[in-house]
Amino acid sequence: MMMKKWICLLLACLIGTQTALAVNAGTAPNPPVTFTDVPADAWYIRQLETLVARGAISGYADGSFAPDATMTVAEYIRLLVSCTVPEQELAAYETGGSWPEKYLQAGNAIGALKGFDCSQQRIAKPVTRAEAAWLLSAFARYGGESLTVPDGIGRAVRDYKTVSETYREAVGMACGAGLLTADSAGNFQPSVPLRRCEAAVSAVRLLYKEQRPLLVLPDYDYAAPAPASAPVEDSFFSDAVFIGDSLCDGFGAFSGLTQGTFMGVTSLNVYTVWNGGREQVFQTQKFGKIYIMLGINEIGYGTEKVAAKYKEMVQKFQSLQPQADIYVQSLLPVCESKTSASDRRNHVSNYYVRELNTALQTVCEECQVYFVNLHEAFADASGGLPAGKCWDAVHLNVPGYKEWLAYLRTHTVG
Repeated sequence: MMMKKWICLLLACLIGTQTALAVNAGTAPNPPVTFTDVPADAWYIRQLETLVARGAISGYADGSFAPDATMTVAEYIRLLVSCTVPEQELAAYETGGSWPEKYLQAGNAIGALKGFDCSQQRIAKPVTRAEAAWLLSAFARYGGESLTVPDGIGRAVRDYKTVSETYREAVGMACGAGLLTADSAGNFQPSVPLRRCEAAVSAVRLLYKEQRPLLVLPDYDYAAPAPASAPVEDSFFSDAVFIGDSLCDGFGAFSGLTQGTFMGVTSLNVYTVWNGGREQVFQTQKFGKIYIMLGINEIGYGTEKVAAKYKEMVQKFQSLQPQADIYVQSLLPVCESKTSASDRRNHVSNYYVRELNTALQTVCEECQVYFVNLHEAFADASGGLPAGKCWDAVHLNVPGYKEWLAYLRTHTVG
């Protein structure tokens, strides 16, 4: 009986006092409602069917549910309090004041809201996914659960490291417990408002552990460079495209690789990569692998700025070529003894090369693409490019390009 009351209250909280949905707690179940804006194959349909079967909810007068509408922080707190605090205990917090006060007092009394910003200004705003994770984790712990952040959570939640420190641990615990999940691309999107359909599902998962999805951690550690592997034949690259600047152009011309598609263009950078009809190529042709070599031309623009644009580019490649494995190749070291005054003015130095490579490795971790550490294959004891492997400060000679190919052959991910 208590569980039935909790389920009835669940949707009452979801809709708040301002909605037209009618919840029938403690009465005979309503006939099932077919929501006009909920398709039969909606990902949250099972949870709604459960609630409808229990007579917990009916729709708007027009038969809709508004699954994509947002809810405020106050409404979400009300939802979770009603799911976890017995009805007779809630009655003790009836004060005759505004409706949120009852649920805020109850949440504070059990300790689930300790440390959470419950100011009137905050609770009137839409609840974000990060805030929902914080609240879900707190209420789950109040219910006796021991939540932890799984090791390697960043491999399953690509944008985990971008979550603010205030909410990061809670996001890790909520995803680890299956209370909330990342999207199909592996991103949690912490600042995006939680939708009503997501709120309903998350609350039902709080009540029923068997409805929580299992977090699957990818075996591959995208935070690490591609490890050494058995050498592959040239046929491995038959469905690959190599896109990049003049270094990529030289690789296509002098490495000896005869298979694959080469799109190396002098002076190409992350800001011009889609120009010249190249975007259309990726819209109309499919590739199994995409090898990227960019960064040296824009190194003077600022590492943070370039890395952000690089990430945007990688994500667009993922959108255009979802079936492709993406390999981001690190910048090569430079031969500083050969750098010109112009090179030095443009920050072409091994200090900035290392700085940008570190940023690119982070981009690979966040986007879950492969980072190929070419730098380690060419750097000498001082971290620079040996003069015998290049004809200027940056570009390799023929033996150098062949060495590049040999490294790629032995650093593939299957």
